[in-house]
Amino acid sequence: MVCIEKIYSVSALVGNGACNAKCDFCAGEYLRPEARESELYNKNFEAAIKLSARYGGWSLSLTSSGEPTCDPDALTKALEIYQKCEQQGAYFPNVNLFTNGILFGDSIFCNKYLDTWKELGLNNIAVSVHAVDEKEQAAIYGVESYPALEKIVDNIEKHGLGVRATLLLRKNGVDDSKTYEAAVKGLIDKRIDNITSWPVGNPDGTRTEDTPSRLGLLGIKMWLHRNAKMCHGHAWGGGVFDYKGNILRITDYVTKHNPRKDFVRQLVVFQDGTVAYSWIKEGALCMK
Repeated sequence: MVCIEKIYSVSALVGNGACNAKCDFCAGEYLRPEARESELYNKNFEAAIKLSARYGGWSLSLTSSGEPTCDPDALTKALEIYQKCEQQGAYFPNVNLFTNGILFGDSIFCNKYLDTWKELGLNNIAVSVHAVDEKEQAAIYGVESYPALEKIVDNIEKHGLGVRATLLLRKNGVDDSKTYEAAVKGLIDKRIDNITSWPVGNPDGTRTEDTPSRLGLLGIKMWLHRNAKMCHGHAWGGGVFDYKGNILRITDYVTKHNPRKDFVRQLVVFQDGTVAYSWIKEGALCMK
């Protein structure tokens, strides 16, 4: 029998599932029927935070089955729950909001919410990037226009929050070492120096028609090992690299829970109140 030694993080879906984009390959759409107000959700979200903190957790990620900023009150509520836990000793040094970034181009939206969210413990906003060029980004998100990344960075940093990019690896987009290098350099030029990447795929970890080729992904990993210095590896695969003073991280979108391992990559809090040891619920249930 294996005992859990570490629960690295918590990922929680928040909000009503509304979205301001029309992506062709939405990974969260299948979870939207679960997006409703639930006291069980609040209770289990709090329990997941405390459990992960007890086992050395260091990161809380807030995401959604849609776009979390489309339901800002739910984000505020989630951060209030985190602040309560923090005051009771369950502290995470990294509290991240994952977003498509569209509303962060609006300074009025940022002025209304970001100071409050920072006071409640948020410290990083991770913007999902499919293409550094805003016209390409708009086409992928199915919107008429996408804000300038420099404007997003200005609006967020103005409120004392960090900006990260989630550079998504997608076939015919960023899908090999050449396009990855160009995207990384483009983001750094736009003052985003903390970049995480993973290949798009199905929520169960299987490949889709948009997943880059295995050869292309191997080329990206080889580029990192040739051009950057590894800071540390992840127990579940991938790792963090120092590239000329910038942070590059590569990982997988999902990690299937292995009950024979002594660690859990993340506790996932679903909107129906279920907490699982991974994004794949089957065989990974923790709380219901």
